[in-house]
Amino acid sequence: MFSILQEPDFSQAYQFLSNSIYNRLITVFADCDIIYEGRASSIATLAPRLIIIKLDGSLIVHENVKREPLNWQPPGTKILIIKEPFTILGIRRKPKEELRIRLHNIYYITSALVKDGEFKLEGDEIDFVNAVIKNPNLIENGLKIIQREYRTPYGIVDLLGEDSNGIKVIMEFKRRRASLQAVSQLHRYVIYGHKQFGKCRGLLVAPSITENALNLLRNLNLEFKQLNIKAKITQFVS
Repeated sequence: MFSILQEPDFSQAYQFLSNSIYNRLITVFADCDIIYEGRASSIATLAPRLIIIKLDGSLIVHENVKREPLNWQPPGTKILIIKEPFTILGIRRKPKEELRIRLHNIYYITSALVKDGEFKLEGDEIDFVNAVIKNPNLIENGLKIIQREYRTPYGIVDLLGEDSNGIKVIMEFKRRRASLQAVSQLHRYVIYGHKQFGKCRGLLVAPSITENALNLLRNLNLEFKQLNIKAKITQFVS
């Protein structure tokens, strides 16, 4: 069920990882540097980090602070182990992305067989997102969903869509009253969207919005869509 390899050399680590990838949940604690190339690019210098490789190809790198990972790649990523220099490589073809994690010193590696338990999250942003994916007309007629969790240098867009006129729609979801912070976050996404797509729209989806946030939203030529979780979500989330 559970295996651990402490302070392995690269030869031992290569054998351990090669036997475990796509079969077990893997964690690696090591000194590493990281290069990401894709829609944007980033470099993380040498430091100790926690690397997680899941059975579905998800690749996640954490540091010692914050909830969000430093780098990540979603399910379906192709994971390769390169012997020299010893590297964990995550590759995606569409969109074209590459996450290269070079290991310098490995403290430990673990692998485990993990079963999925039952989990139901209610009343969170995920409910809004799932409902809109199942029925985009909740937002507006003719909306098409292009991608969930669209990555930008400023964070992750909840949903990227396209309206009936072929204009990209960047959607940010909030489960409670939307604030000035939510508007500012959406505005950053839209600025990036203009550079990528040309004309695009920014849409804030929430049960309600503060007066100050609504004024700022209008001044920035962004849009608000009220979505009532109690009235709408239960119809579309199974």
